[in-house]
Amino acid sequence: MTGVAGALTTAASLPQVEESAPAPAGAAVIRAVPAPEPVAPPAPPRGQPAEGDAEDRPRGRRKPRGQGIREHRRQQTRARIVDAATDLFDARGFDAVSVVEIAQRAGVVEKTVFNHFPVKEGLVFDADPPMRAALLDAVRRRPAGESVAAAAGSFVVAAVSLLGTPEAADGVARMARVIRGSRTLQVREREILGELTTSLADLIAEETAARPGQIEPWLAAHAVLGLYASLLELARDRVLAGVSGPELAAELRHQGRRGLALLQFGLAGYAKRR
Repeated sequence: MTGVAGALTTAASLPQVEESAPAPAGAAVIRAVPAPEPVAPPAPPRGQPAEGDAEDRPRGRRKPRGQGIREHRRQQTRARIVDAATDLFDARGFDAVSVVEIAQRAGVVEKTVFNHFPVKEGLVFDADPPMRAALLDAVRRRPAGESVAAAAGSFVVAAVSLLGTPEAADGVARMARVIRGSRTLQVREREILGELTTSLADLIAEETAARPGQIEPWLAAHAVLGLYASLLELARDRVLAGVSGPELAAELRHQGRRGLALLQFGLAGYAKRR
């Protein structure tokens, strides 16, 4: 995928993206880093109900005593499986590693892996990326007078810029190698981007009461997700070249703003909230 260095506006006129704009953990399509083990919540003082305990729920729906412990163990197992898969995929490539090997490395049986991840690609990609809900929410909550391109594009730039943090660099590099080494994963990533595009286009069509077959919602959605895909590929290229930290974050923001300026140049007047 190509970048958007050919934006038609100059750097001085680029729209500003809030550098502190919140973006969800895992905003990128991939699991950029191994999942951390969940931390069990502290026990409440004696005599006081735990958060979400019986006093916070209707009578007759008391939470089973061991349910919290079981969920904690389930999350630990899931994290162990993801960590094992990440290490094996990084060392030998996605296609060369079997689910049996992942199970053995994680200390579980093969069925347990499939219980958590029904398909092998799920060890790399979220079935429902957090990016989807957060992107749609950014569009729904945009203020009056702001276009879809501005709201969604600003969110994308802020989210992808997080891949420039030092903490993310190793995970981004490892997953970039894994994805680029597997045709299966490349196809699945394009499918996920297509699903994100469809979700955004459907929301735009609903907001604008677009007629069936009207192309504007699809055009706007493809433009925004094209910006996202381009920045994601740029982040991978630069991390694999040894660039990370503030330098990469600044480059992603700069290129993102150029891309956002290009979207605004052509789409600024479309789908403004009234």
